[in-house]
Amino acid sequence: MHPVLKQIRQRLLNRERDYQKSRHAGTTERWALIQNRIGGSASLLDVGCSSGLLTSLAAGFGLFAIGVDGNWDVVFKARKKCQPYVSLCYIHFVVTPETVARLPICDVVLCLSVYHQWYAKFGREGAERILRTLGSKARHWLFFEPPSKQSKYGSEPPAFTDRDEHSIVEYNRGMLGSLFRQENVEFLGGTQASRSESFRYLFTVRMQTGQTAEAA
Repeated sequence: MHPVLKQIRQRLLNRERDYQKSRHAGTTERWALIQNRIGGSASLLDVGCSSGLLTSLAAGFGLFAIGVDGNWDVVFKARKKCQPYVSLCYIHFVVTPETVARLPICDVVLCLSVYHQWYAKFGREGAERILRTLGSKARHWLFFEPPSKQSKYGSEPPAFTDRDEHSIVEYNRGMLGSLFRQENVEFLGGTQASRSESFRYLFTVRMQTGQTAEAA
């Protein structure tokens, strides 16, 4: 099918589709886990913010919150949430291994359900380079959520077993530990996802200046 026709067909069939809204229970659960950790923080960067629900929750919590996404359509929709908050903004920004360094430093960085897209596009090394750089943008906390299915990662997925909590947690704990030191990585728990992925799993990394495996 022609790419333009395919895009039109997808928009017609998924006109009201909003990942964060369709995963409302999971989004609420994720925010509760995040909120429990970030007391005293002043700023938050939400990378791959989609429709911006979590970003707006952060602004409502009193943080200066910045959401970035590479999709103009979702950024446009997200900006409709700005009116109640002077401390909330959404920016169109395409993250690559090269551009990620331009993002601002904040107390908290969210990297939720977007890492696998970089993995599929840039390979494991490119995706890990992006994630490592995002860690350098977080003064205190980096939150990370991967998918629970290998097919989300493209043709050369990481070595874990689909929908197997132990396998998924151990793989991602090891990957994050190799980037940010194992003792700083914490598994927070599973949150409701979708029919194909009952749960996705949330991790956090406690950050300090220069805290990467390379600096160890």
